[in-house]
Amino acid sequence: MLIKEKVGKFHVVSIVIMLILLVLPIEGFAKVKPWDPYVPYIPNETPVAKRHLRGTWISTVVNLDWPLVETRNIVDDAKRIQKSKEEIIAILDRAVKVNLNAVFFQVSPEGDAFYKSDIVPWSRYLTGTFGKDPGFDPLAFAIEQAHKRNLEIHAWFNPYRISVNTNNDTIASLNIEKSVFKQHPDWIRTARNRFVLDPGIPQARQWVIERVMEVLQKYDVDGIHFDDYFYYERYEGELKDQDTFEKYNNGEFSNIGDWRRNNTYLLVSELSDNIRSEKPWVKFGISPAGVWGNQKDGHLGGSQTSASFTNYDSCFADTKKWVEEELIDYVAPQVYFSFGNPRAPYGEVASWWSEICKGKDVHLYLGHALYKVNDDADQYFMGNNAVPEFVRQLKFNIVKPEIMGSIMFRVRNFNDLGKQQVVDAMKHDLWSTKALVPVMPWKGGQAPNTPTLGKIDAVDATLKLSWADNDSNTAYYAIYRMNMGEKIEITPDASAKKLVGTVRKKHNEIQQFIDPAIKGSDKYVYAVTALDRLHNESEALIITKSQSNAFHDIGKEYTWAVSAIDALHEIEIVKGYGNGIFNPGHNTKRGDFILMVIRALNLEVAFDDNFSDVENNTYYYKSIGIAKALGIAKGSEGAFYPQENITRQDMIVIIDRAIKVTGIEFEKADETYLNEYNDTKLISDYAREAIATLTKAGLIEGSAGRVNPKYTATRAEIAVVLHRLLNNIIIYANASHYMA
Repeated sequence: MLIKEKVGKFHVVSIVIMLILLVLPIEGFAKVKPWDPYVPYIPNETPVAKRHLRGTWISTVVNLDWPLVETRNIVDDAKRIQKSKEEIIAILDRAVKVNLNAVFFQVSPEGDAFYKSDIVPWSRYLTGTFGKDPGFDPLAFAIEQAHKRNLEIHAWFNPYRISVNTNNDTIASLNIEKSVFKQHPDWIRTARNRFVLDPGIPQARQWVIERVMEVLQKYDVDGIHFDDYFYYERYEGELKDQDTFEKYNNGEFSNIGDWRRNNTYLLVSELSDNIRSEKPWVKFGISPAGVWGNQKDGHLGGSQTSASFTNYDSCFADTKKWVEEELIDYVAPQVYFSFGNPRAPYGEVASWWSEICKGKDVHLYLGHALYKVNDDADQYFMGNNAVPEFVRQLKFNIVKPEIMGSIMFRVRNFNDLGKQQVVDAMKHDLWSTKALVPVMPWKGGQAPNTPTLGKIDAVDATLKLSWADNDSNTAYYAIYRMNMGEKIEITPDASAKKLVGTVRKKHNEIQQFIDPAIKGSDKYVYAVTALDRLHNESEALIITKSQSNAFHDIGKEYTWAVSAIDALHEIEIVKGYGNGIFNPGHNTKRGDFILMVIRALNLEVAFDDNFSDVENNTYYYKSIGIAKALGIAKGSEGAFYPQENITRQDMIVIIDRAIKVTGIEFEKADETYLNEYNDTKLISDYAREAIATLTKAGLIEGSAGRVNPKYTATRAEIAVVLHRLLNNIIIYANASHYMA
């Protein structure tokens, strides 16, 4: 009886629960997704950023990315060199195709060199033999090719690693000239089955700094880059550096952990000072492991993670302190986790670094695990989950304001078949627009002068832009393409959609950019800016097909004056300033204007005197004398003030007088013709009749309902009025002899 009663009650409750489930909306019980807390930073539409670092690591250790093992093992030196160079070019071309703007090239993976060094031997990964000259300078070639493609290139060092294993063959290979293993065996320790330097030895630290400074001084790198290999052990104490601690601690630290962290701090701090002193424009960055420290391990300032490997406790690298003290210019933590990672979720780790970098003169770039796509235990990096995961991460990086860029590990994975869906998502969606590298204001630099002499030519199925630039500060150019009539804006993020390319500056040459497969050149307007090597950007030079054939500095804003200026130039009434410069927006001196009028009308007359302030040896002396004799120029109290800028009303009065001298009589106009101008009251009495007459004749017209009588006249405005004057003379008098 009791059992039946309980069963009956259970049955009733079950029915009630089932009914509730049926009426409640399904989403009310939807599973919470790991990225739900970060939805505000993961928009549906792909965000666009004009400034965002997009990079990749080029790993040379054990020939991961370059050169390939097959290339390294080529016996014929010439063929090996050629193939090695072709591989670098292919890597950099691939970087450009996916719209990257920076590469991080591993130049010293094992206390060795991918460059000509007086301190360390050539890397074994170049020829298969440690210390063998490869026959060319890989770093110099990589820099040349990267800059040719306008990619930043950072020299990547492993500061302490000497080998990736400790077998007998490796030991034998290390016993060569310039090998630190041979020269300073007392500096060498073993950890994780590899030979490493003991970071606690001051001389070893200085040796690391000297290696870096050698590259800095000899090569035109854009950055110096360290990865996360500082202290690197399977367990604390594996390095066996207790003796080093006792020898060099000097009682400063009570425990070996704090002493170790101070050793890595000293390396970064001293190197930072050296770099900023030697070449302040070169960036210094660190790429640590993703997690600095777990709160659960007692780090109150740490992240809500449970990572087994951290900067603070595993590497003895207080990367948080380095950011807080701004010892580095950027930090690129290797956040090789998904949003769903249970121990170190991407959203938590990325947000933690964002807070650390907020307000600091340190850029935050996040490292991404491209290598894990379809090759990892994390379900979110596998199969159909991989593309959505990378979409979430890269959108998050763009929208989160403190995150200034992304770096992919590693470059060879861009070619892997199993990763092409993610790569295609980057190329065609996430990074479909080009981006400029963000500016680091604390590094100095200055926007170059605006380029000049812009020109556009149709060549086959392409448009060729050309321009000039004499500013030695310019490193490269950005080219934006807009539709004719579209507002020209190059500063907002949306302008990235108009950024069609960047091109490195060529010295002592007219600069060029080819926009391929573009037909109908009259449909487009281009804006070209100059940038220094720290990416400070100039104002834009506007280039259109409707520009002057004679002068390169007459842009879209002077389209209304182009035909007049070119026509007057053709008959040598206007000559410009040389080198294709007209300066259409500059004001015109009174003396220069008289010269143009006399030249345009081919007026000649003998004269005995001139104005008191017109020197006999000036280029406009004769023209002003003729104008005075003919009553065209009347001055004030015997002076003409030729060096003052001419006003619009004086320009009109002088033209009116000049017309009368030619014998042409325009129909006089009463002041009703002035009513079309809303600033009529500003016209001086002596100019009112002339302005009314020339308005009726169509020689002048206002701008936005104003004649602006007392504004100074620009060269472009004067050219238009003179051109109209000559056309009217032809119409009214058929007097071509006035147009010599």
